[in-house]
Amino acid sequence: MAKKIEELPVFQKALEFCVAVTAILERPGFRKDRNLWDQISDATDSIPSNMREGFEQSSDAGFARYLFHSKGSLGEVLARLQRAHSKKYISSEELRPIVAVGEELGRMLGGFIRYLARSDFKDRGRHKLNARRNSDSQSDE
Repeated sequence: MAKKIEELPVFQKALEFCVAVTAILERPGFRKDRNLWDQISDATDSIPSNMREGFEQSSDAGFARYLFHSKGSLGEVLARLQRAHSKKYISSEELRPIVAVGEELGRMLGGFIRYLARSDFKDRGRHKLNARRNSDSQSDE
């Protein structure tokens, strides 16, 4: 079991996607359409933020709910990037690799959500508390 969210490959893929999208958002053309820029930026930030928040939930079902939010935000980013392409803010050549990473991330999130549904671990938060208690009791001896 991962002790930190950074240990999860799906989280690493989410960060890779966010870096790619952020690089596109840095272009001057996007600055002209502030509304679209804000929507893409906010949805992009939501992906890893929801994953982090979900990781802290006490059950796998709770974690999965936050992953669904991340997956929804991913879908929003991809749709809005398509809109940016139609407005000629980014070319097909620039869009294609970001969409590929996004689609891979979507598959990874879907697979991880299915895994969590099967495992249905209900004591995610207590393992941290119990580990701390055990380490505290060992240091008292």
